[in-house]
Amino acid sequence: MAFVFEMIYKAPHTYIRRFVEALAEEEGVDLSVVQSGEALTLMGDESDPKLAPFLRKLGELLPASLYMEGSGHRTVPGPVPRLQEEAVEPLPVSIGLCPRCMKEIFDPASRRYYYPFAMCGCCGFQYPFFEHYPYGRENTLMRFFAPCEACVEELAANPFRRDFPLVSCHECGIPVRMSEGRRERYANDPGSFKTLFEAAAGAVAKGKRVKVKTLAGWRLFFDAAQVEAEKKAMLLLDAAGATHYCALIEPERHALLSVERPLLYAAVADEGLRTLYGPTTPLKYPDEGFTLLLAKELRALGYGHVAFAPCDEETAADLVVDYDLALAFQPEMRLFVNKSVRFVAEGERGVFPQRRRGRGERVVVAHGMAAVPEGDGVLIDEMERFESAEATQLWLMEGEEVPLAHSDTRRFDQARASAMSVLVEHGLTRESAVACYFGDEPTFVYHNGKEPIVAVPPMVFDADALQERLRTLREGSDRLVANFAAKFPATAERLFGGGVGDIFDAAACIMALPESGLEAVGLEALKFHGKGGLQVDTKVRDNRFDPYAFVASLMSYRLAGVETPLLAFSIFESFGDYVSEIMTQLKTKAKADHLVLCGRAFGNPSLFSRVQQKLGAGTFLMNRAVPIDRENALLGALAL
Repeated sequence: MAFVFEMIYKAPHTYIRRFVEALAEEEGVDLSVVQSGEALTLMGDESDPKLAPFLRKLGELLPASLYMEGSGHRTVPGPVPRLQEEAVEPLPVSIGLCPRCMKEIFDPASRRYYYPFAMCGCCGFQYPFFEHYPYGRENTLMRFFAPCEACVEELAANPFRRDFPLVSCHECGIPVRMSEGRRERYANDPGSFKTLFEAAAGAVAKGKRVKVKTLAGWRLFFDAAQVEAEKKAMLLLDAAGATHYCALIEPERHALLSVERPLLYAAVADEGLRTLYGPTTPLKYPDEGFTLLLAKELRALGYGHVAFAPCDEETAADLVVDYDLALAFQPEMRLFVNKSVRFVAEGERGVFPQRRRGRGERVVVAHGMAAVPEGDGVLIDEMERFESAEATQLWLMEGEEVPLAHSDTRRFDQARASAMSVLVEHGLTRESAVACYFGDEPTFVYHNGKEPIVAVPPMVFDADALQERLRTLREGSDRLVANFAAKFPATAERLFGGGVGDIFDAAACIMALPESGLEAVGLEALKFHGKGGLQVDTKVRDNRFDPYAFVASLMSYRLAGVETPLLAFSIFESFGDYVSEIMTQLKTKAKADHLVLCGRAFGNPSLFSRVQQKLGAGTFLMNRAVPIDRENALLGALAL
């Protein structure tokens, strides 16, 4: 009898598959492991005495992933079917540590005890060391460090580190420097590393700002009760306390603790913490070696959480932890979770590089990234990681200039490409759909099963002509502009003086928020705890959203003294109504099969919840394993 174990896994990443294969080899189990479609399938001989112990160990050690959605098993009569197993070259991932590597850095008997650069071929922040393809030690920053004898043995015999480009340990690895004023100390062995992290945690407890060059980028750690900072996130140090500090539903908690370690926005549950972090805070669980080891020492001092903020090399701090390697950091993955809905709102870490099946005749370039032909598919990564590529076509994002040339160069736009990316991920490119791409302004796209067509384009927002457009919008608009300028002269000067770039910049300016843009307005909306908002004007002119009517409506409410949290919430609620209405009309008129949402604005909880309420849960499609904006265009352009 053949034993079949199947995991639902909705992503193209292979690190979970590689972990399973390595563990099976280590346990001496003969398995057929295949990843295809939306499943990872393991098949073995039910009579194999090593199978049951292997499955128990897999249950203990398999990293939890965002993309896992359940599992099941069954038996099949006859011998174990030998499915075609496709060999795939590993890619440099940027994810948290697997349980095996986690155990290493906390085990005093391990060669990597308190070694923050510990990782294996199935986990860790590998991408920061990576320079260009092909992914080998000679093309990473680790080429400057020769592996010691023990690491060389692992490269040959340890299935988790066989041929792993970044293998290292205390004996052959990277020394770290801690600076406090003119004093410096170095760490290059277990004892000195433990002392370093103890000192860093002690400094945080004393109210000092500790800046660390982590594998996820520069981070400033501090005690929020002792150090004031406008921008900060909460780092949870103890998984058991997650729901005590923040109001998390189970899918959010699962995502927070997953091996991908995304950043989430969460409501602060503890009354005392609201005075430190506000009603809503960015939330994270320790991800890479430096953060994990610092967290351990902070827990030993009684901390259940600590504040941190992304920073740079120039940020002032009382104590600095650094080392002499120029790492390449990826933008943080921010995940949106709403009950059964989950998507990547923004970021590259834990998402790219990524292999996809698709057209291999074109190179696609957008936002500093490229989709490059590789075998029967494509590889998507930062453009600078590729030294060369061969293709019959070059597709470039409109408005971008890149140092590339090809005799057959074509341009594409963000809205249509983003919409197509959703259909690509769901395997529905031959079916009809109505999509709303909402980046700065909503654009509606109709896909007829052959090509996407912009059905309702956005009206161009001209910030330089804003004052004149508002004055001539309708009868009485000139008085609105004059009254607003009289009551809020500083705001009006910025609003009409070219200080805004899009409608969300204008909204933030009208509300006098300290920051500008979509995120600032979104954070302000989260402060509102009422039941309903006001109707903000989203009047359609010439079959398009009118940004000037929208701005005029906000100015009127501001003059009337409407509080900014209510006004910000009303913006997203009104947009939700507008988007839902137009999509429903277009779907009915075109008799389309599907509805699609994409674009960064849908990462706002207020907008998403309103659209979901109006359209109905489960009635629309979104991206699965690529961000809902920007980078998703590379995947979509492959199908244009």
